[in-house]
Amino acid sequence: MPIGADGFRLPTVNEPGSKNKLEMIRGAGQDEYCRTFVINEEDHTLGNALKHVLMQHPAVEVCGYTVPHPMERSIHVRVQTKGVPAIQVLHQSLTTLKNQNQMVKQMIQDEVTKYKEDNSSQ
Repeated sequence: MPIGADGFRLPTVNEPGSKNKLEMIRGAGQDEYCRTFVINEEDHTLGNALKHVLMQHPAVEVCGYTVPHPMERSIHVRVQTKGVPAIQVLHQSLTTLKNQNQMVKQMIQDEVTKYKEDNSSQ
């Protein structure tokens, strides 16, 4: 996997032989307002944060996530909504989480820059 500028691994999305990053499970009793999604190559780090963002969405009635097996790097996210398709709510919540992470990253970078400026003369 390629390494990004920040030193973290960058997954190559949908290269030959790889799993799709996001899959939808179609189960009995599920409709567009009640869905289970599989997010591959993720774990509790994303699952817990995404669950909290999903619960803040006004259309969400129930949501949760599971890790099917500790040796498997995927999470199953269950979303049940009222009036808005579950895939739309998931997309909005992932976008919100991404924006929040970008803001935190910028705040950290600003503080590091400020610290270096304040301590450069020592």
